[in-house]
Amino acid sequence: MVLTELVVAGLLIGLLLGVLGAGGAIFTAPLLIFGFDVPPREATTVSLVVVLLAAASGLLGHRGTRTVQWREGSVFGAVGVIAAATGSWVATVAPERVLTGAFSILLVLAAIAMVRQPIGSEVRGQRKSLLVVSAAALGVGLITGFFGVGGGFIIVPALVLALGFGIREATATGLLVISINAVAALVVRGPEYLDWSIAIPMAAGAVAGSFAGAKLAPRMPRERLRQAFAALMVGAAVMLGVQTALS
Repeated sequence: MVLTELVVAGLLIGLLLGVLGAGGAIFTAPLLIFGFDVPPREATTVSLVVVLLAAASGLLGHRGTRTVQWREGSVFGAVGVIAAATGSWVATVAPERVLTGAFSILLVLAAIAMVRQPIGSEVRGQRKSLLVVSAAALGVGLITGFFGVGGGFIIVPALVLALGFGIREATATGLLVISINAVAALVVRGPEYLDWSIAIPMAAGAVAGSFAGAKLAPRMPRERLRQAFAALMVGAAVMLGVQTALS
């Protein structure tokens, strides 16, 4: 029964990823913590597996297109590897109440980013200095490593504003950056915090759901879904905050 529930949970996460494009996987860890009683460290590690496989499958969908900027995305991701590895290590040694408390703050920030007016497809930023680009890459890597999330709601604006990408290139290239950072974070965490009996069915459901969500996206009321999902994230943030206060 739990196996079926994990697959269904993964499908829901994948559908959110497919429909919304970014931010859906951030709910993986809270769902595992409250729905399956998984400890925070293990939950964020499983979340990294879900994020990695969903991002990698998303990259396959861009085969034959020119939307993925492979060279720049690889460099951006490589710079963030150090921060992703560092954040991942900190997550394994930090007290769990620090992890859940910080995650509750991240959920609120993600909810705010979710309901804000998205950057238009015609908007391009101006390429910033090497220092600014490096800082953006390190920040993205740190968030991925510590929280076990893709951070698409941060990566896409970072690539638009720091590297001057268009929104389509930023969204597609962000999948490459997420994949690189997630691999680095998982290598640091190792198998100690990874329960494959949870990760495999949930990740499989998420990958299938992401393909289905991408097909459904053109027919879905995306703005209403974004608002509803943002409200759900705020609710999860409150629950995590209460749990942190009581622990």
